Amino acid sequence: MTRRIALVSGLVALLAFAATAFTGSNIVPTTNVGQSVRATGANEVKPASCSGITLTAFKTGSVTISGTNLVNALILGSAVADTITGKSGNECILGGGGDDTINGGTGTDVCIGGPGTDTFSNCETVIQ
Repeated sequence: MTRRIALVSGLVALLAFAATAFTGSNIVPTTNVGQSVRATGANEVKPASCSGITLTAFKTGSVTISGTNLVNALILGSAVADTITGKSGNECILGGGGDDTINGGTGTDVCIGGPGTDTFSNCETVIQ
């Protein structure tokens, strides 16, 4: 009789363990359904002031930054005083912080200063 009770108790314990082992970790992971990812280029992130320029390149730097010939570029300065020089393309130049010196170069350039006292030359559109 005690053997039968021990066997039944063992089976009950085994069933209880199996039930929790198979149901305890059924977690459905979150999905990315409905989300989309796409590449972002200079033309997609340009400020509204540069909407008339189709940009094909993106350039950043600090202190001395020079554009690229024959390329319409978005050129971003830094938080310090920069000297930024555009080249022969149509550039959208953003000075950033600091007292920047911005030269648009040839082409049709939009030059946007920022905090600080900025100096502009060869820019068709100037925004301080």
